[in-house]
Amino acid sequence: MAYEGHSGEAEKLQCETLEIQRRVLGTEHPDTLASMGLLAYAFAGEGRYKEAEKLTRKTLEIQRRILSPEHPDTLGSMDILAYALAGEGRYTEAERLSREALEIQRRVFGPEHPDTLGSLELDAIYAGMEGRYNDAEKLFREAIQTAGKVSEPGVLGTWRRLVFFRLWSHRHGAP
Repeated sequence: MAYEGHSGEAEKLQCETLEIQRRVLGTEHPDTLASMGLLAYAFAGEGRYKEAEKLTRKTLEIQRRILSPEHPDTLGSMDILAYALAGEGRYTEAERLSREALEIQRRVFGPEHPDTLGSLELDAIYAGMEGRYNDAEKLFREAIQTAGKVSEPGVLGTWRRLVFFRLWSHRHGAP
């Protein structure tokens, strides 16, 4: 619904669903936490980064306690929070959080897992946003090499993002 130009209606339904889940299942139920994460992601996608940050921090605090710091949903919330922080221009914090999620994913899921590769790409993007272009390119290349080993379908998208990144960084004064 949100992708069909009905984001306001979709958000209203998400909020109603979340309120029902809170009332029926409780705030700490995994389904309620998942809905909180989806709503926070929707906020971030709409550019409402402060709202996304606030909701994601609350979600993440509960997930770490109830699900565990290594649960896939917890790690996903860390990525959503990093996205919101980057949207606010807080790239150093975004990268730090994304790097923390990446290290856990490498340890728990392995370097070739799609979630690990996604976090690796996010780290590359945040490094680029901080002006650390060489670090960003190195991370992009690592993602491409690792994805290529396992025939990850997203490798072509990663290549495209690397090419775009190189063009963008050269326009912004990178060597």
